[in-house]
Amino acid sequence: MANLRGVLLAWRDNESAKKGVELFRVLPNSAIDEIVRAMPKNKEELTAIKGIKEAKYQSYGLAILNMVKEHSGGAITVAREPDAMMPISTELPKQKKEEGRTLFSVSTYLDIINRELWRLRATIKGEVTSFKVQGNAVYFSIRDTEDASTLSVFMWMNDFNLAGIELTEGLEVIVEGRSEIYKPTGRFNFRADTIELVGEGAFKKAYDVLKKKMDEEGLFDESRKRILKEHPIKIGLVTSRTGAVIHDFLNNLGRFGYHITFVDSRVEGGAAVKDILSALTYLETKDIDVLLVIRGGGSLESLQAFNNEHVVRKIATFPAVTICAIGHDKDVPLAQLVADYAPSTPTATTIILNSSWESTIHELQTIARDIASRYGESLWTTGDILTQKTNILESHLEHVIRPFRQMIINFNELMMLVARNLSSRKDTLEYSAKQIVNQYERQLRGMRDAVNIGNKSLIQNNPMRQLRLGYSILTQKGKVLRTVDDVAVGDSFEARLADGTLVSNIVEKHKK
Repeated sequence: MANLRGVLLAWRDNESAKKGVELFRVLPNSAIDEIVRAMPKNKEELTAIKGIKEAKYQSYGLAILNMVKEHSGGAITVAREPDAMMPISTELPKQKKEEGRTLFSVSTYLDIINRELWRLRATIKGEVTSFKVQGNAVYFSIRDTEDASTLSVFMWMNDFNLAGIELTEGLEVIVEGRSEIYKPTGRFNFRADTIELVGEGAFKKAYDVLKKKMDEEGLFDESRKRILKEHPIKIGLVTSRTGAVIHDFLNNLGRFGYHITFVDSRVEGGAAVKDILSALTYLETKDIDVLLVIRGGGSLESLQAFNNEHVVRKIATFPAVTICAIGHDKDVPLAQLVADYAPSTPTATTIILNSSWESTIHELQTIARDIASRYGESLWTTGDILTQKTNILESHLEHVIRPFRQMIINFNELMMLVARNLSSRKDTLEYSAKQIVNQYERQLRGMRDAVNIGNKSLIQNNPMRQLRLGYSILTQKGKVLRTVDDVAVGDSFEARLADGTLVSNIVEKHKK
């Protein structure tokens, strides 16, 4: 989807130039990356992306969906807006069949041609042959130095001004953009969004002219340089997320609780100017302690964005302290000259940021060691004083304690004597207890034997036993009859048997 991202970026550049607004106000980089990842197919999916709400959809939604459909192979039904840099309709309502041929209207055919031209983004080098300003656009031609081939170039004035180049005939330049056929006139144009000089000599000349101009304005004066406050926390960082520089920077940045607001930006060539200006504009609104603009050095040509007048002035007027670490062997980029700090490398930038933190930590460590040393000395001194006082106190207390020590010795001896007596008494009591228990057990066994004997006697003499043998007990009114004289004829009595009682009357009696 890299091609789609390029198309979206080019379209955004064009919209930004036409409306004269910053790039991020059309679409931020994060929204473009999310569009490429999500490939939204309708309004709901597009407005679900952060940074694209109803108002932005009304302005750009159909154009964005159109580009996404184009790169996903779907049909596109949104017509191309006048002079807008966007894919056009692939449906051809004006075509018709006639005797086996497909006929197109002029407009439809030009739409097809422009659709194919749109796919081809190019970077072209040539020599300027003509130049004019008309309205809010710049028109010029570039020529091939070998065969005199000529290409007409159109450029929005906002984009041209950002480049900071003064065009003259014979000047060799590089332009980047896309081609199109302007439908009202049928003229073929190359629509450029960036322009830059060719050759180290041309860059050096432009560099020297701008440097002299800004030097005369006092932008490089040391009196303008601001001092970075101690212990900075909030950092605004502008660089490319794909370069090795950001990794080197983060690896060397101390762990002091920094809060980094990172803005991904191109940092190579003239095409980086828009990205850098957009990033600086965004960070101007943020509460930061220091702005960092870093990259890994390079040729004067590759660093041209950091010698662009708009970028340099933006850094010079930035509200927070600025640090630019760009680096060049011979000519220091102008962005570094106007910055408050201009270290040679991004790694050197971390030394500036970390220095106050490391210095404070070193001071705190020194103070901590000094406090520990003084505390140790105080402890030793106090210990000596306490030892002396203790010796004096012990000497005075010895006179008071000595009688008590003797009392304790006497008491211990008395307790030992009592313990021996108690032990002897204990042995005696234990022996007596055993004797009592033994005697009790003997008496208990004797009583148990006597009870057993009595029980046997009771069993043998139990009247009921006699009754079971055939005997009976005669009673009258509960009194046992022992002789015939105890009753008279006609009296009643009771005969107790083993299994019950009989009631009888005396009919007659015979005395033996």
